[in-house]
Amino acid sequence: MRIAVLHHRCRGDAAADVAALTEAARSACEQDAEVIVCPRPPSLAGMPLDEREVLLAGIDGCAEGAALLVSFAADDDSTGRIVETPLGTTALASGDACLRPETASRIKEARADSVVWRPGAESELQAEAILEYALECAPALAGLVVLAECSGTVVHPAHDGTSAIIHLGELVAESASADDEVLMVDVEVPLPAPEPDLALPEPPPMLVQRIAAHEGRKPPVDYPADLS
Repeated sequence: MRIAVLHHRCRGDAAADVAALTEAARSACEQDAEVIVCPRPPSLAGMPLDEREVLLAGIDGCAEGAALLVSFAADDDSTGRIVETPLGTTALASGDACLRPETASRIKEARADSVVWRPGAESELQAEAILEYALECAPALAGLVVLAECSGTVVHPAHDGTSAIIHLGELVAESASADDEVLMVDVEVPLPAPEPDLALPEPPPMLVQRIAAHEGRKPPVDYPADLS
């Protein structure tokens, strides 16, 4: 099965973002992609259903039968969702949900075949930490782990996110480009099950700090605060 991941440069406007995603999806279809994974541009988050259907019609129209995985989530679900896709049992999560240990535990318990994360890195260092975390999780999590990211978001306009495809625990495609790019890989389905006895890693401190900051609290430290 040929999988395409759309690494997307945010335009800051829903119509412009969808036009760019449509063009990228058409390119993926021309390369015989059977599954197309889109990131979550901020301009599409929380879009009303009627507007969503109009915009999706444009992307679906060029997908030519390919399965299109798009997120319009307005906020970050604490545990993510488990759905059936052409990639088998697929775990979907966005934002901080991707980085919470309980999300990874739930995915492992569900014995997911594939994982699609849209974490929305807020700095280059965060993007590196997220990719490192995904690589460490992958052998225990699922046969296929996908990071679908944007660059140049409204909140962090200078940031280049990192999109990646991890197959059987190995990084097989990656992009941290400041512009649009389509990642393509071929995988055999059904995907093999992950190693059941492998322990899941803890998120790196930088990602723990990010979640704490978003929740308005200080992250725990593993040493005394007062060393005097």
